[in-house]
Amino acid sequence: MLKLNEFIRIGRALFEEGIIHSTSGNISQRDGDSFYITAHDSYAAALTSDQIIRVNVADKKRDKNASVEVDVHRAVYKNTSAQAIVHAHPVFATTLSFEMDVIKPIDAEGSFYMESIPVIDALDAIGSEELIMKLPAVLAVNPVCIVKRHGSWAAAGSLLECYKISSVLESACKILYYKILMDKSG
Repeated sequence: MLKLNEFIRIGRALFEEGIIHSTSGNISQRDGDSFYITAHDSYAAALTSDQIIRVNVADKKRDKNASVEVDVHRAVYKNTSAQAIVHAHPVFATTLSFEMDVIKPIDAEGSFYMESIPVIDALDAIGSEELIMKLPAVLAVNPVCIVKRHGSWAAAGSLLECYKISSVLESACKILYYKILMDKSG
């Protein structure tokens, strides 16, 4: 069942925290044999019910107007126990992904929640078959990962948990980024 208020709250929080910008990223929540996903080009900071599309897990019959990443979400739902997904574009996490294959938080809170964050490389990082093949296996054993040069994917039992993971990821990456700068300048 669609929890519209939760979609709205999480979309706004992701935007206000700077984890997404204007129409970037997408949010989905599973509902049995279907899932709800943000529409293509929707503005997450001010979602409305017409910007959330119900699609099938099994096929593409209801995909009209859904996010361009709908097939990636579908693959994650088919191959993991995830009940919700947040795909975001955190600046610091994405920046670190250019140079790292694994990101290891160095701050106490970041490392408390995640020992390491895998970085996936995909030639075509947006909604591609390559991503569909790689991402579910990674998210089956990690709550979050980063697609090199593109953004993060969090999969968990709820949208709130996905938001929390995405927020901790970006905070840990900010700290790591600034620590790397300090080490290079000192």
